[in-house]
Parts: sequence; C-alpha cells; structure tokens
Amino acid sequence: MMQRLSLVNLLIVSLLLSSCSDTTTPPAGTSKKMDPLMELKQRLLSQWVFVEGGTFKMGDVGYTDEKGYHHGFTGDADTRPVHDVTLTSYSIQAYETTFDDFDFYMTSIGEEIVRPERRHSKFYNGQYPAMSLTWYQARDYCLWLGKQIGYPVDLPTEAQWEYAARSRGKAVAHATNDGDIEYGVNYRDPRVIKHEMPIGSWPPNPLGIYDMTGNVSEWTLDLWHPYRKKSLIDPSYNDEKTKEWASSRMWRGSGVIGGKGQIQLYRRGKLDPENNGAGVGIRCVANHPKKIQ
Repeated sequence: MMQRLSLVNLLIVSLLLSSCSDTTTPPAGTSKKMDPLMELKQRLLSQWVFVEGGTFKMGDVGYTDEKGYHHGFTGDADTRPVHDVTLTSYSIQAYETTFDDFDFYMTSIGEEIVRPERRHSKFYNGQYPAMSLTWYQARDYCLWLGKQIGYPVDLPTEAQWEYAARSRGKAVAHATNDGDIEYGVNYRDPRVIKHEMPIGSWPPNPLGIYDMTGNVSEWTLDLWHPYRKKSLIDPSYNDEKTKEWASSRMWRGSGVIGGKGQIQLYRRGKLDPENNGAGVGIRCVANHPKKIQ
C-alpha cells in the first residue's frame, strides 16, 4: 500500500513540475518570429543620427585656393546668398528608406507597391533606396513612421538636410567621410557602376549619415523659395504664405548622374510634388530635441 502511494505521489509531483514549465519556449532548432511591424520599429529606432542644433552659414560657402582667391563650389545662382541659419537639435535617419521598408508601408495601408515590375530586375529591390516616389508618398511615409515610433517625424527642411549633410555646417563639397570624392573608396566609380547601390555601400559622413552624396536625390519638406541674406531660425517653407506663390517641392542630393562637379551637395532641385518619374527618394527627420531612445 505504501509503495502504491509513493508511486502516486511521484506521478503528481511530475505533473505539477510539467505544468510549471515554460510552454512558450520553442522546440530545439526553431526560433520565435518577431512581429514584422515590431521588427521594423525596433530596427528603425536604432538608425537615427542625433544632430545637435547650432548656427551655420547656409548656401554655397565655397573655398579659398592656395593663392587666396575665393571660389564657389557651384556656379548655381540659387545657392546664394549665403545666410545664417540657426536650427534646433533634431535626428535624421542614417540611411535612405529602402524598397523593403517602403513596400511594407504600402502593403500595410492596402496600396500596391511602387514600380512592381522592378521585382524582375536584379536592381531596385530590397536594400536599394526606394525611388520614383511623389512628394506626397514620401511625406505620408514619414508621418506614418512617426506614428509607429511615437516621435514627430516628417521630411527634412532644406536647412535640416544641408546642415546634416555638411556635418553641422562644415565647408565641404560632398557628404562623404572626408568631404571629397575618391572613386571606388568612398563613392562608386561611375565608369564601372552606372546605377544606384544598396544603402550604406560607402562610408558615411563624419556624423554617421550614409548616401547624402550619391544614390537617390531626396525630397525635402520645403516649397521652392529663393535664398535671402537675412538670418533665420528653424526656417520651413511649407506654410500657407509660401503656397500662394510656389507649388514645386525641393529635393536635395545629387542622385547618380554627373561627376564630382555636378554632384555638389549645395545643388538644389525642384519638382512638381506629383512627379514620380525623377528617381527621388526619402530620408526622414524626427523633430525632437533629444536623442531618439
């Protein structure tokens, strides 16, 4: 009788221990998949570069040669006059938005992915920068991203874009690791590679931001506007007053066309916001004065 009770007791203890075990642990050789939206949020939260605010001279500041003569980096009239701009601290994405991430966004809102025919090409998929987007698509993506991560996210103003590209206002011609271009070292060799590259293919600028020179041009928040000499604080040209006389939206960055002289980071471009054929992509900013956590 005692032996039977002992066996019963052992069976009860065994069942109790079994019921207390962690049933959420996956079997050996398997892994628990993270929710795709949560994975996107966690990954993108880790890819912001904090840009400490300050005052810089916006526009083509140029350089002084060995003989003491001053030259502009470009001959573009709309990059002048140089003027003082003061910006509040913000964060900017280290990478351009990829097709993978933009496809996820479009699918999540019930829309067809852009340029679906690209799926049959060895380029323009996955980790290539999303391009051929209207200004409205680009901005809607940034606003959507902000809702997902809980920060005020938008397209950068031109001033925010240039300040970050110039590593807080340095007088450099290109947004590379050293401000210059060396083909095959810190920038693609256009004699060999004549198309965009996956994001982060070349070294970042000193702030840690990739592809602000090269790859795709990027939409900004601003409507077209001329530069003026007066000092500005956190300028934004997306207001009703500017809309009265301007309709084109500004893009910055050089894309992949042209040599060193054509891809200066100071160059400005404008497009109809409905234009989706110019290969312009997205890089968002978070208008939050502290580092993104």
